[in-house]
Amino acid sequence: MIHYSISNKLCVLRLDSPPLNTITFALLDELCDAIRLANSDSRVQAIVVMGDSDHFSAGADVNLFKEIKCAEDAIRTSRLFQDAFDVVENSDKPVVAAVAGKVMGSALELAAACHFRVSTETTTFNMPEVRLGINPGAGGTQRLPRLIGPQAALDMLLTGKQIDARQAATLGLVDAVCPVPKKGPGLICPNGPEGASHKLNLVPFSARLLRADRIPSKTSERVEKLRDGQANDAAFKQADELLATVRPEIVAPAKIVEAVRTGLNESFRAGLLKEREVFAQCMDTLATQNKIYLFFATRQTAKPKKEPGLICAKHPPGRSGKLNLVPFSGKIGSAAVVGMGSMGTGIALALIGAGVPVVVRDENEPALQKGMARVKSSLEKQVRRGRLSQKQLEQTLGLISTTTGWEEIAKADLVIESVFEDIEVKRSVLGRIEQICGDRTIIASNTSTINLDVLAGAMRNPERFLGMHFFNPAQRMPLVEIITRQATSRQVVTTATALAKRIGKTPVLVKNREGFLVNRIFLPYVKEAFWLLEEGAEPAAVDAAMVEFGFPMGPLVLMDMAGLDIFVHADTVMNRAFPRHGGPSAVATNLVEQGHLGQKTASGVYKYEPGDYTPRLNDAAGHIIDRVRQARGRPGAAIDRDEITRRLVLRLVSEAFHVMEEGIAGRESDLDVAMVLGTGFPDFRGGVLKYARDAGLDRVVSQLKELADKHGERFSPCRYP
Repeated sequence: MIHYSISNKLCVLRLDSPPLNTITFALLDELCDAIRLANSDSRVQAIVVMGDSDHFSAGADVNLFKEIKCAEDAIRTSRLFQDAFDVVENSDKPVVAAVAGKVMGSALELAAACHFRVSTETTTFNMPEVRLGINPGAGGTQRLPRLIGPQAALDMLLTGKQIDARQAATLGLVDAVCPVPKKGPGLICPNGPEGASHKLNLVPFSARLLRADRIPSKTSERVEKLRDGQANDAAFKQADELLATVRPEIVAPAKIVEAVRTGLNESFRAGLLKEREVFAQCMDTLATQNKIYLFFATRQTAKPKKEPGLICAKHPPGRSGKLNLVPFSGKIGSAAVVGMGSMGTGIALALIGAGVPVVVRDENEPALQKGMARVKSSLEKQVRRGRLSQKQLEQTLGLISTTTGWEEIAKADLVIESVFEDIEVKRSVLGRIEQICGDRTIIASNTSTINLDVLAGAMRNPERFLGMHFFNPAQRMPLVEIITRQATSRQVVTTATALAKRIGKTPVLVKNREGFLVNRIFLPYVKEAFWLLEEGAEPAAVDAAMVEFGFPMGPLVLMDMAGLDIFVHADTVMNRAFPRHGGPSAVATNLVEQGHLGQKTASGVYKYEPGDYTPRLNDAAGHIIDRVRQARGRPGAAIDRDEITRRLVLRLVSEAFHVMEEGIAGRESDLDVAMVLGTGFPDFRGGVLKYARDAGLDRVVSQLKELADKHGERFSPCRYP
């Protein structure tokens, strides 16, 4: 795991723990032994710690979390990391961290314990622990403020945001940046062998830094950036303002501030002890345990269970089911999207953003022009935010082309249909795609609710057809449902899944049925929100209850944003498939019939001003709601927040149980990941089913029976769990 070599009195310790050089207890032991050996080796004057040619380390091995069962385990884990990095810092011979790639978490804490740090120009740094609900436990809360100052350190520690090498050098996090040459494909540093990679050249670059009469200093003893009391007070004031916005279930940000404050007000050693203590406190919270559960669950969603829905089980007469498809590697060379509405445009953006050439076909030239304008606007926004250079923008734009014809899509490896959510329209488009494309082309539908068996119709090669359901806006939302039919080839599923991962999405494998997974569960939840309106709840109260529960926005605001007409149309499809869901909402139907479609008409459940999407009281919607209540003999009695929350959350749970009973999702954890990524269900609650289990299944089932007696069979428990 640690390669030990000596050249020109410089000892190079190279981390070699593929694929990511994650830091385990065993690697820590080897690192400490290697540091001690180098200190006793008379041939060595200085030490360089580095990783692979383009990657230093991804930080601590996350599997260590699985071994933490109690506070003592958490404290021990933190102490072992702290002690190992103390060995590095206390080396009598200077230690340089020569880093590349993404330097994250404990990898950055290791670099901070070294006496000097050098990086390539493309290196990035961040402390992502707070996103898992924990604090850094390997000295990061103590060394980072001493290197870059409390304000910059707290900013990194509390947000998990990433900084680049230039910013790191400006802050003092790195001592020197090894530049990339203007010529040649490799990363070459000055005075290094021509054509050598930075794996080799960071070593002489580090040697020159050591020869520059730089005096090694222990990070723990550096105080020059801690002396400005006013700056420190301002940093903590800013941190406290951020803490005021954090939910009480999530304690990590407050614990991070506590550890940093202890280190500044007392001592470095006191800060390390506090860091261990608060790490154990964070690990003991349900919110942190749920975030970690989802972290591991997300890694499993692309792995199918061995079940018939994921293999090529049926074939037309005379066919073996073996197609000349894209190879198992899943490397789609080019793609096409049919339909350039908002979803088609977003899918195209996601594809070209990952370097996949795409042609977009739409019969409407104005739609193509509008879509391309959105593509350019999105990329230009990334340039303004520093995420793309102008050259990268031009290269990315060069990957997309548009057409009103069909021939241009014929050679694509994958064609994604993304036209209006209508069975006949989609079947017509899919038939034309199959007619124009060769047998090796994979065909996917972006349908959000329609059963794929209905869309497959008379396809010649049903083995190559599946669903790839993106979520709006497709270029930003992280989830893609990979929907499989009984006839779908395993190779097709594997290839589509690999593409989803390549474009930065989390694929979740789902079996075919109307609504699939996310919409199957989420649309009944939205419908329940409208029924609460009919029974007397006010729109603002419904939305406020769900925001208080942890959703980023309430269901009614969300439907105004998505379009009430789209919700009513989707609900109609779902009602046909699942009569027990109950009929359509009279409030939603009347709003749509009278032209109140949401933000796009400046009037829906709420009212909106031009250019301002702040939801406001809508008298027109209020009159519609009142008329529906009167027609149904419901006077509009107030419903308290707890009851609103109970009904909406348990409607999610009830439908999730049915989804699992039917085998739509392979694992409970797959469902939980999909609902968190696809709907904004609060991650600190772990997902719909994790929430139900944490609440107690007996208690949940009892409440569902109670709600079913009062409100109907949509709440009735099924045989699952």
